[in-house]
Amino acid sequence: MAAWRHKAESGEGAVRSEEMEELKRKMNAKVVELEAQLEAAQSKASSMEKVKNRLQGELEDLSVEVERVRERFYSCLTYFTHRVGRIWNAS
Repeated sequence: MAAWRHKAESGEGAVRSEEMEELKRKMNAKVVELEAQLEAAQSKASSMEKVKNRLQGELEDLSVEVERVRERFYSCLTYFTHRVGRIWNAS
């Protein structure tokens, strides 16, 4: 590695100084681009996590409401079954 670096810096290698600077510039531009993509992906993931949490809360609320309605339904069903039975037996 040190030998390669020495050759590259001294101009002995196949890559000239100008070419090396151009490669560095391109690599830095690519790093900046990838960092921006990473930041966008992290932001989207954070937003999706917030949506997921909100929807989980809504689902829990709806589950409680369904259970409440189910209990009320069975209570009414029992009441009306007894009422109909009494009316039926009274006839």
